[in-house]
Amino acid sequence: MTNQLYKTLEFDKVLDDLAGRTHSPLSAERLRQLRPLSDIQLVRTSLGRVSELRKHMDSGRFFPIGTFEDIGNYLQLAAAEGSYLEPDSLRRIHRVLDLAARLHLFFSENQSDFPLLQEVGTSLVPNRPLVQEIVKTVDLNTLEIRDQASANLATIRRKMSQARERVRRELETSLDRLWRKGILQERLITKRQGRWVLPVKETHRHQVKGVLHDQSASGATLFVEPLETLELNNQVRRLEADERQEIEKVLRQLTNLVRENRTDLEQNLETLIALDCTHAMALTSKIFDQHEPSVETRGLLNIKGGRHPLLALREDMQSSAVPLDLSIGDGFNTLVITGPNAGGKTVALKTVGLLALMVSCGLHVPADADSEIPLFNQIFAHVGDAQSIEMDLSTFSAHLKGINEIVDRAASQDLVIIDEIGTGTDPQEGAALAMSVLEVLTNRGALTIVTTHQGTLKAFAHETPGIANGSMAFDTETLTPTYRFRPHLPGSSYAFEIAKRMGLTETIITRSRSLMGTQAHRLEDLILQLQDQIQRNEQLETDLEAQAGILEDLAKRYREKKDILERETTHLRRQAAEEAKNLIREANAAVEKAIQTVREQGATRLAIRDAKTLIKQEKETIDKELEATLPGEKPHQADPIKDKVGTGDRVHWMRGGVDATVLSDEDATGEVLIARGNLKVRVPKAELTRTKGLGRTPSGLHSHVTIPFPDKVRTEIDIRGLQVDEALEAVDRFVNDALLGGLREVHIIHGVGTGALRSSVIPFLREHPLVQATLPGGPSQKNPGMTTATITGK
Repeated sequence: MTNQLYKTLEFDKVLDDLAGRTHSPLSAERLRQLRPLSDIQLVRTSLGRVSELRKHMDSGRFFPIGTFEDIGNYLQLAAAEGSYLEPDSLRRIHRVLDLAARLHLFFSENQSDFPLLQEVGTSLVPNRPLVQEIVKTVDLNTLEIRDQASANLATIRRKMSQARERVRRELETSLDRLWRKGILQERLITKRQGRWVLPVKETHRHQVKGVLHDQSASGATLFVEPLETLELNNQVRRLEADERQEIEKVLRQLTNLVRENRTDLEQNLETLIALDCTHAMALTSKIFDQHEPSVETRGLLNIKGGRHPLLALREDMQSSAVPLDLSIGDGFNTLVITGPNAGGKTVALKTVGLLALMVSCGLHVPADADSEIPLFNQIFAHVGDAQSIEMDLSTFSAHLKGINEIVDRAASQDLVIIDEIGTGTDPQEGAALAMSVLEVLTNRGALTIVTTHQGTLKAFAHETPGIANGSMAFDTETLTPTYRFRPHLPGSSYAFEIAKRMGLTETIITRSRSLMGTQAHRLEDLILQLQDQIQRNEQLETDLEAQAGILEDLAKRYREKKDILERETTHLRRQAAEEAKNLIREANAAVEKAIQTVREQGATRLAIRDAKTLIKQEKETIDKELEATLPGEKPHQADPIKDKVGTGDRVHWMRGGVDATVLSDEDATGEVLIARGNLKVRVPKAELTRTKGLGRTPSGLHSHVTIPFPDKVRTEIDIRGLQVDEALEAVDRFVNDALLGGLREVHIIHGVGTGALRSSVIPFLREHPLVQATLPGGPSQKNPGMTTATITGK
């Protein structure tokens, strides 16, 4: 039954291709005899081993499998006591041992990559002593027995070499003498019957004493062994016999080792066959992009992207073959496929059968990796015309015979595929038989897929629970098959349309339609209209996918431009922040200058306190404007005043960032005296703008003045224990606070110590712009650890 199934589905051709990728005739024959596995765990293990090796191949790494031959006959011969193996047999055994050793090393170095295949590899036995003994005894290139095979053999060969040399010298002496006398036909020494001889002319035969061993075909030349070399040749022959005996002895000893290791050798051979078969499976999987499917136990068959294995073998079909997407077992277990002739129904049927058969044999399948294929108990296939003249079977009889065998044996968890069910007889009777058979198989729970042209079966499949329709798509415009499977939809045979395309007259086609009957005609028309609508919908879907692709491309370009703009915005904000820092430094310097001016004009401590409050208010105003303009656009920058300003005008000082009142006209240097509260300062007119309409910092860069007024003004600071840099920074802040606090004199406690702080602080104070004078020793000038500083002011 298995052989018939293989032939029906052409699985034998799949196995032939697989066998052609092995390294040994034994492996090839093992694959040709491959049979389904009965246990789901064995199937999953086989698939997993192929996947491991396929992954290894995909990574570009090498698997060290090589050619090897059948050594079984040699092992049987070696099993007999007293027998010995020829050098060629030993070379073949060595090849098996060498390959086993290389693969054993490979698995020991790559254990983590082959958790399943490693189980096979661990049975390899690298018998190094036997390998070494074979190499020591036999030259594997020339198949000669080496001199070092035994001490006695080396001695014999040495004596043989010496004896041959004596024969050669004696013959050369005779050759020179007889050649000068014209007795020899040729000047050469040759061999006849294992003896060294000279070619003597027949006419001079009596002039040479010796033994005649042979003569030429014409009789003109006699091959004579001179008496002078007779005993020497006898000695060589005796040594040659000794050599043969010693070689046989050596080979028997080596054969004894083979006999002792026969079990390991048979195990190595069997393991190599298994690994070679797995390698051929993985190589086929890689070449044809096959995958390991999910092996189901729920009876769900879900093929995604399936391809007929034999179509994949044909180079002209590899790219044009339409993949099969087919699912059965979820809600229904019988599928009726309809459609036109040559539309791909039978190919789809065989594809399902072949993929199920491949999985049951532990092979990867030409389908997507997320396909689901059950392990069926049995697979039944009735495809093709099995009529037989010898068995007196017509087409219909053969058809019924095949179906009867299936009905007798099919059960739950079996796969049944039948091509053109109910054909070969009266259409109504054939359809009735088909419906009855499908009911039986459906009720038994067998997964059943059939093809048909019977219109009655389309309605039957639609109305019967557990049975569903399916069809092969057809292009109604070109009247050509698309080979795509459509689930849940019946298909038309397109007989009239194809007949019209083939040139049948319109009269015959019209008459045929009228004879078909109104109801049947209406059903076919409905199917045609439905398929036309589906085809239009599919075209719309294709158009929508194209539009979606365009939209996605536009969205991608938008995102790219948005990213560019965001990067540019970040860069501009960073640049603005840097410019703002510069502006802040300039503003701070301007305010310090204003404070110094106030001091020079004799402002009171109260006035300084008012200035402090005023600057804090301006700072808060600038901070608010900064927060308002951070996420927004750059505000409009007002133009500097170009016309005349007068006393009492309201202006905005751009560099200071404050509004003020003009107290005097522009002087000869272009400066104007402005006031804000009790704070007065002279500034260039070019830094002033009119206050009307001013709403933001004119530069568009968000600056704020940071002049920190102290809450408590101290008269002295202790910098002992600080580093020089820290101390100088603290003294600088202390002097600034003293100025803003209205102090005239302050004291810096730097201590004596090493003098490092004192020698740094005093020069720093002397050069400080706010320090008018320094007095070492403090107020009493008696404390060397203190220095008094007079602040610029009153």
